Amino acid sequence: MDTEFANTKQKIKRELADYLGVDMEDIEDETEFATDLHMDATMLTDFMDILSKAGFDISQLDFTEVETFLELVEALTEHE
Repeated sequence: MDTEFANTKQKIKRELADYLGVDMEDIEDETEFATDLHMDATMLTDFMDILSKAGFDISQLDFTEVETFLELVEALTEHE
């Protein structure tokens, strides 16, 4: 895993943990947004707004195709 990917992954994990009020250690690569984190569509939309404000390009992000934390990181980094 390259350093830039690892840094981006940590930044997204920090934003998600802060948003949900959980520890970063509770979020793993295979953590599912709906099942494990109990995030509904409104929460996902709010989190996308947070990511946008944090400098991430969410214009190509389709949350209907993203189920896990790692899938989100990969979707956000493939367009950089």
